[in-house]
Amino acid sequence: MDLVHLTVCWDRAGDELIGVFSPHAVAWLRRQMAGYSELLEWRYTKYASDDPTAEAIGLPLATRPAEYPPLVAALREIIPDEEPELIRLWWEPDVVRWLYAGTQVVLDSLPESGGVVVLRERHQIEAWQAAVPNMRVVFGVAAGVMPVPAGTESHRHTMPKAVPGRFEHDRDLTQWLRRVVDALTEIAEPAATS
Repeated sequence: MDLVHLTVCWDRAGDELIGVFSPHAVAWLRRQMAGYSELLEWRYTKYASDDPTAEAIGLPLATRPAEYPPLVAALREIIPDEEPELIRLWWEPDVVRWLYAGTQVVLDSLPESGGVVVLRERHQIEAWQAAVPNMRVVFGVAAGVMPVPAGTESHRHTMPKAVPGRFEHDRDLTQWLRRVVDALTEIAEPAATS
């Protein structure tokens, strides 16, 4: 996919934010977000609900740190690696549920055809601002554009194989995702008044 065909423009119409993407960009973003959503769902299924603490609070808990490098990188964007492992494991299910909910809002806001995205509610904007950058990290690490997180090198074999000649293209897509969110954030901020 040629990056010229990915152009995005965000604008405001009253309280609505309108993003204009190429149909190819919407289709690509939908595929990537759906894959990211499936990754989060897969991780959630690995949590234990038969753990005594999980039973006591009525919620499944992570019993082991994630190992898949792109997922580890995404989680480290939100849960500081400096925190003790038990704290990170305690927070992780909430973070994964929150990110998963964000992916669903983004997917629901992407049109089935065409390239116009309309965000009418604040929670839609916030979902885009959370889920897209985090999905960008997953994509960037999986594509080899970003390094695997420290401590996950031995799990590199679980990642997709790098496609020769795609590095620059994947790097451009990773940068494009950043521009999508930066432009959205800029237009979403209320205008400064003097």
